[in-house]
Amino acid sequence: MSNNLLGRDIITKGKARKSDEEFFNESLKSFFSKGKKLMEIHPDIADEYNDHSLLKLISIAYWVGIFTPIAHRQLKDKYGYEVVYVDTMAGSGVTRTKRAKDYLCGSCPAALSAALRKGFPFDKIIGVEIDPEKANVLRLRLKSLFPNQPIYIYEKDILKVSHLIVNKIKTNSISYIVIDPQALKGMTWAAIGPLLQCKGDAMVTWFEDRIWRVKEAALSEGKSSKGNAQRLTELLGSEVWRTADLPSDLTAHFVNRVLTETEKSVVRSVDIIDYSGAHYKMILFVGRCPNANRLAEEWRKHMKKRLGSDKGKNIAKLLDKKAGRIADLRRFN
Repeated sequence: MSNNLLGRDIITKGKARKSDEEFFNESLKSFFSKGKKLMEIHPDIADEYNDHSLLKLISIAYWVGIFTPIAHRQLKDKYGYEVVYVDTMAGSGVTRTKRAKDYLCGSCPAALSAALRKGFPFDKIIGVEIDPEKANVLRLRLKSLFPNQPIYIYEKDILKVSHLIVNKIKTNSISYIVIDPQALKGMTWAAIGPLLQCKGDAMVTWFEDRIWRVKEAALSEGKSSKGNAQRLTELLGSEVWRTADLPSDLTAHFVNRVLTETEKSVVRSVDIIDYSGAHYKMILFVGRCPNANRLAEEWRKHMKKRLGSDKGKNIAKLLDKKAGRIADLRRFN
């Protein structure tokens, strides 16, 4: 995997920045080759795949290339800090495509591989996967890639283990925490709040349209209105959601709570368009550190450029093209 994908997309002297097509081709090659390797471990277990999953992986892995060098140089090397990666909805480590029977690695191996290839690996790996079978396979797959690193996989709902994870992260630790739920599953403040309060950075997948539907249901007179109202109040910290006029207002309330109640100081986000044409957000929260604004803006700018390019918007066509090449090679062989 190239430093271009994993790090800062820097233009070196006398060398042009990669085109969008080159960038995505390298991404496809890396994520799919690793997915194929991991799928050899328990070939019958994988997660469901969507075209936009690749864009999500890029967003997560790109920040690894910015976060880990700084964490190592400024905290680990100088003060002995431990650098920790936490994936709160980790899955099996592989997602299955519908094209040419191919496989894409999951967020956990993608992020960890990004750090390793960058030369600044995580010291500790923590994952959460409620399905015991998937959790066990994830553990085996990660061990195959990182045999010498401590790996802790919790087989319970994030709500039940978030406090255990916080206790596992030492005081002199810096963490990168990925909160990537399916829809809004597991998105309660009781579950994610303690993790967001850990020292370090976090990336949250935020489904703005779905949280808006919860708000509409809460204001209805249906049987579930009370439960939905309680859910929003718990997540946002008050009944401020009742005054929201737009879906973006609910996002703003969530972001404000994170910045107010945790040590996070900077926030940036990018939109990812899913297969239905709807969008969700990848929200980056950065802890208090020198140059946090500049680094977060760097991530946002590069992700916006790549994800908003023709190749990013039409990622399905790139995947179809790749699948076609694989099918041709299989027929040839």
